[in-house]
Amino acid sequence: MKVALIRSAVHRKGGVERYVWLLARELARRGHEVHIIARRMPELPHPAVRFHEVRVRGVFSFIKVLSFAARVREIVHRERFDIVHSCDRVDSCDIYRAGEGLHREWLEVSSRYMPKWQAMLKRMDPLHFFLLRIEARLMNEESARRVTAISRRGAEEIHRHFGRENVPVIYNGVDPEEFRPPEGSEKENVRRELGLPEGAFAVLYLGSGFFRKGLRYLIEGFSLLAAAGKSPLLLVAGRGNTGPYERLARALGVAERVRFCGSEIPASRLYHAADAFVFPTLYEPFGNVCLEALASGLPCVFSSKSGGAEIVEDGVSGLVLNEPTDADEIARLIRICMDEGKAASMARAARALALKFSVAANADHTERIYREVAAEKKREQSEAVAAAGRG
Repeated sequence: MKVALIRSAVHRKGGVERYVWLLARELARRGHEVHIIARRMPELPHPAVRFHEVRVRGVFSFIKVLSFAARVREIVHRERFDIVHSCDRVDSCDIYRAGEGLHREWLEVSSRYMPKWQAMLKRMDPLHFFLLRIEARLMNEESARRVTAISRRGAEEIHRHFGRENVPVIYNGVDPEEFRPPEGSEKENVRRELGLPEGAFAVLYLGSGFFRKGLRYLIEGFSLLAAAGKSPLLLVAGRGNTGPYERLARALGVAERVRFCGSEIPASRLYHAADAFVFPTLYEPFGNVCLEALASGLPCVFSSKSGGAEIVEDGVSGLVLNEPTDADEIARLIRICMDEGKAASMARAARALALKFSVAANADHTERIYREVAAEKKREQSEAVAAAGRG
């Protein structure tokens, strides 16, 4: 099939951006004619993939969103794809993957954790107005033929907000060769390169968007461990303004135990350096990092607000953090990860679980949706031709 994948940026870092990159590579390997429509893509996922660069206009974010959508419509109309699969809020598509969840839901959730004046200013931003309008159009049964979710949580949100039925859930996929447990002296070598003290227990946080992904609450919980005489390290990796979190760490007396690693160290190396992974997000439809950490054989703590939490068996293949703002609960779950016997058991179960969620399995499910939609379109075209003939 001639397939178009739409995303503003496509690359090997990030969440949705990486998902599109991996899916394009897998589909091309399977013989599909894959086109990526994006503003930027530094590296082709496969030699056969064709890149359509979209140049947007405007200074303000909402103008760029509208410009991108308009240019995508032009390309889709010109190329006549068999399947148009959008992973961005663009309404000229057959299938919309709600990989970032619902903007409407996130605005509601975020308003609970910020001052009222800040929440009001956020809602006044024209960008949010246009994103909500596009989202509402996408959820209309007469717009995208299919809307897919990446977790049961995401499907429930779509039904609750828009009443849309029959939303297929297609979980993310992970490359189990890229993300795997360290072998031999790999762990020691990476930790040495990062300058980590020998024998120190290292907790990893990985994710951009520190507010949404609960970094504040992790630092608060981490400080309780230090107060109780434990001395782990916290590795913080990702893009964002670290200033407020560095000040929080100093105020809580744990600045020397919190390392801000930036976003340039490859994720696979960070997983190898760590002894546990903690993801206390306030809102996350799933989270690629969840599968990556599981595949890397780490004992993991996932917020119940993340779709990733719904695939683990609590206490066996991972630990579920019921309330991501609860510092005491965060500290308690990290202590469990620091138990060598429990950590080893969870690590084995985590790896076994992740192997069920491969990129290939994700592509299998996605292809089934493609075939359904392609058959519908072909049937409708045949009916239209027949009706024209009768007329």
